[in-house]
Amino acid sequence: MRRLALLGAGLAAVLAAQPASALSLDEAVALARKTNPDLAQARAQADLAAAKLSEAQAQRLPSLTLSGETGQGSIDLGGFFGFGKADVSPRAAQVELRAPLFTGGAVSAAIAAARAEREAATQSASGAAATLEVRVAEAYAGVQAADRLLDLARLGEAQTAEILRQARLRFDKGEVARTDVDQAAARQAEARADLARATGEVARARAHFQAVVGVAPDTLEPVQAPATVAATLEDAQAQAERSNPQLRAAEAHLRAAEAGVRMAEAERLPNVALTAVGSSVEDKFFPGYKADGYSVGVQGRWTLFAGGAINARVAQAQAAARAARAGRDAAREGLREGVIAAWSELETARLMLSASRDRATAAASALDSVRNEVRVGQKPTLDLLNAERDRLAADAAVILEEGRVVAAASRLNGLIRGA
Repeated sequence: MRRLALLGAGLAAVLAAQPASALSLDEAVALARKTNPDLAQARAQADLAAAKLSEAQAQRLPSLTLSGETGQGSIDLGGFFGFGKADVSPRAAQVELRAPLFTGGAVSAAIAAARAEREAATQSASGAAATLEVRVAEAYAGVQAADRLLDLARLGEAQTAEILRQARLRFDKGEVARTDVDQAAARQAEARADLARATGEVARARAHFQAVVGVAPDTLEPVQAPATVAATLEDAQAQAERSNPQLRAAEAHLRAAEAGVRMAEAERLPNVALTAVGSSVEDKFFPGYKADGYSVGVQGRWTLFAGGAINARVAQAQAAARAARAGRDAAREGLREGVIAAWSELETARLMLSASRDRATAAASALDSVRNEVRVGQKPTLDLLNAERDRLAADAAVILEEGRVVAAASRLNGLIRGA
């Protein structure tokens, strides 16, 4: 028994020791943000949307176009207009300045749509970052739980091995039946299987951590459940309505779709632009002919009949707006359900953690009592094996529930405020 106590104390000391270079949860999140491909894609989409907004805003500004051509050749007009065969060097150059005066609201609608899509992309990137934070927290807590469960499995294997050794000694002395030895051997084999399972779970948890964060979890700081950013469920729902990035992205998509309707309807109205053109020409048909000029005026275009194409585009835009509105409503309902589920999960995990800790305390006390009773022959070895199993199961439940609290709190905060 003294050997078991020393082993347990040694394992507790190992678990408590943390080197100064341990990786914190915040550092793990920062590393994941640098390497995660999903977040990189979301950020690239936000950059693309910002560039499209700049393109849409440029439609309000004047455009300046320079065009020209030149060449070298020969022409023979056969006496027409008094010209015979001659070498020519045709050239033409033109500068055109065009400034939109009226577009029926198409440019303003295009800018509004692009601005809304940029907001949607930005919010989607924020949502991707929040999702990544939750994944990192789960992976972080998963590694720590797996490591602690492995230590617990090692302790359990050592304890059952010691119980088996003592059962054999007592059997040799005639103090216990052969059944006690067989039961202890069976339980020790079970403990070895649990140890193998825990070893495999550590490998899986560490591989998942590296896939999410981008580095191996060599040493991690102890993780604590993050404080929730809402005091009540109603407060959590209200904050999520204001700040959740997925909902705000859906609202931005709706604004973009509504702007798309205005943009399609603008095709029914005329377009008017101010133009200024300057040109210089040396003709290729009339040797020596040159002409320079300029003009300033107004150009207009009005599509009076397009075979129903404009009406079709308006109908498409209106349908897209209805779909975006339905998507916004679905996102709101999904968010409401998600917040309730996350809040309930966190509350349940906290209650289960408290109960698991009480269970662990009671199981430890029961183990001490049974160990003394077995020592004096009041109870069989099987009772000690059962008490050891109960204590290990209770400690494992505490470890798992602590991880659940961390993951649930992270999910709730991610739904409420994003990243």
